[in-house]
Amino acid sequence: MSGKPRTASRLIPLYHQVYLHLKDMIAAWPEHAATPLPSEPKIAARFGVSRVTVRATLAQLEKEGMVRRVHGVGTFPIRPDIAERTNIQGQLESLISFEDATTVQNIACHASTAPTASAAMALGPEPCLKVVRLRSYREQPVSFTIISVPAAFAHLISLPPEGNAPLIRTLERHGIVATSAEQVLTAIAAPDEAAHHLAVAPGTPLIAMRRLMLDHERVPILHQESLYVPDRFEYRMTLSRTNIGGIAKWTPTG
Repeated sequence: MSGKPRTASRLIPLYHQVYLHLKDMIAAWPEHAATPLPSEPKIAARFGVSRVTVRATLAQLEKEGMVRRVHGVGTFPIRPDIAERTNIQGQLESLISFEDATTVQNIACHASTAPTASAAMALGPEPCLKVVRLRSYREQPVSFTIISVPAAFAHLISLPPEGNAPLIRTLERHGIVATSAEQVLTAIAAPDEAAHHLAVAPGTPLIAMRRLMLDHERVPILHQESLYVPDRFEYRMTLSRTNIGGIAKWTPTG
């Protein structure tokens, strides 16, 4: 394995590159090995960073349950079970099930406010209901989300929203039902507020998922933008081939 971080991108802070590299090292560690990871001075020398940076990185890994630090002995990796990684699938019902399996903290609720730039493109510039949520899985933050609901439906949602339930469920109880969704996946640099709540450095690359839900007449009823830390999240979708011969065409399966 190379002694340099796996990417030299200036968009990724150096300490985070070290963090990702150490996670790769832990994942490849022999399952029953009783030997510790390289010492702090060796890791610092390998990556050209200070021991303070290495110590902070190892502390973060320990907090996440990926290493066990024994004073005077060393740092021992704990191999993560791949089944424990938080993931969601591409279908709408699976996305909602993911929300059911997590806990939520309502960070902010605004009854009538200007939409974000991405929400305005989907809903228009009129004031809307905006709810900011932090979702966690086993006490680890997974997603930072801004949900925007058009003013026409905002009165149906009490503030603060009820418990852990996805807001789309609240709308459904009032007869406002989403029958389709348009979704885009991209990557952005972590804004300050999202970085703070997700416990990453500002500017850290995040996965951004923007979702617009529509009713049977294709009227927008909810816009959601969720930001995910790549190390804590994976997106899965099952595809099936819908033609034989010629250029293959693949479509999501339900």
